[in-house]
Amino acid sequence: MPSVLKGQVILNTRPRHQQVELTALLERDGARVLSFPVIEIELTANDALRQRLDRDIGLYDVLLFVSRNAVEGAFQLFDMARLATGTTFGVIGGATRQALANRIENLDHCLVAGEPYNSEALLEAEALQLVAGKRIMIFRGQQGRNLLGDELAARGAEVDYCEVYRRELPRCDLSAFNHLVDDGFPTLAILTSNEGMHNLFELVDAAAAERLRQIPWLLISERMRESALKLGHNAPIVIAQSASDEGIQQTICEWADQR
Repeated sequence: MPSVLKGQVILNTRPRHQQVELTALLERDGARVLSFPVIEIELTANDALRQRLDRDIGLYDVLLFVSRNAVEGAFQLFDMARLATGTTFGVIGGATRQALANRIENLDHCLVAGEPYNSEALLEAEALQLVAGKRIMIFRGQQGRNLLGDELAARGAEVDYCEVYRRELPRCDLSAFNHLVDDGFPTLAILTSNEGMHNLFELVDAAAAERLRQIPWLLISERMRESALKLGHNAPIVIAQSASDEGIQQTICEWADQR
């Protein structure tokens, strides 16, 4: 139904460069989408890190990428020609796999975590069960979860982390949100990380924060629900079928259809 979201005003809080496809999907279904990024992605690039990776990248048996930002950040730091023959690649999520496919032609050895596209799902991959003695590099953002590396190390792998991007609080005046919603307050907000939820309340004034607590939120995992409640959210919470753009869009359409 192309107009299932007619009358809905959706707040898209994803990083700006990751909003385009989701916004297009929601607008196609009739929604008005408001862009309000609550996280800014800054890639990490310094000469020492670049030299180390360019020298050592060929020593690793497995390269794991936790997000599409990790792919973009990693591949600016080393020459692909230095990768070892038969390197195995692992990703969390379809968007991350697509970002990697844009860089590497043959992904036959790529491990793709299934839904819900998290570390736990990737750890179920058959090729990561017997990793004793293997060297594994995990590309991630600053202060990412350690679960993936801790478990692989417990299985006998030699694990290194490489933090290739940082998540920053966007710089904007508190009045920016109020101007954005002049023509209509959101009927639902999309929030895709705990950090993003906290940042949202750093970027709006007290009155706007209180109104935001009273509208439904679309979250991408049950883990986020507790954080939302601690922030005082007091309206329905909708959990996306998956963290992909399509999964979020489909969940929102089903939510709107049931209202």
